[in-house]
Amino acid sequence: MKRLTTLFLLLLSLQAFCQSQFQKESAGLIGYASGHVMELANAIPADKYAWRPEAGVRSVAEVIAHIASANYMFASGLGAKMPDGIKMETLEKDLKTKEAIAAELKRSYEVILTAIKNLPDASLANKVVFPFPGEYTSMSAVLIALGHSNEHLGQLIAYARTNGITPPWSK
Repeated sequence: MKRLTTLFLLLLSLQAFCQSQFQKESAGLIGYASGHVMELANAIPADKYAWRPEAGVRSVAEVIAHIASANYMFASGLGAKMPDGIKMETLEKDLKTKEAIAAELKRSYEVILTAIKNLPDASLANKVVFPFPGEYTSMSAVLIALGHSNEHLGQLIAYARTNGITPPWSK
């Protein structure tokens, strides 16, 4: 009986150790990408924030504001409470200065990272509704948020290099 109890306690502690592993690793990966996005946003001069590769394509400012808006959308799908005054639908147009954009980007990453870290394992399979077609779960929302940050990080790297700006971590 003592061995059975010991085995049970060992298995219970292993389960507790493994719980939330997905959330920890996902938050870590998004945190890494967010660090690069924010570094690059700070490295691009304010006078380049209006630059766009051609008409009809997002400017630097719009890409960064889009990342912030999407972070809020993903976080809201995970049950996060949005900060007062956030209008995800108009955020790209509402933010006018480099400082305002950078501050909102930082805050949006804080919201999405907190939402991911606080996501209970039991809710990973819960359905999430987004304004684009498809069926999604909380887990897929986290994965899409990760991919989204990395996708636009690559876009911003291309924008920066086209304008003669080397990403700070590449120097």
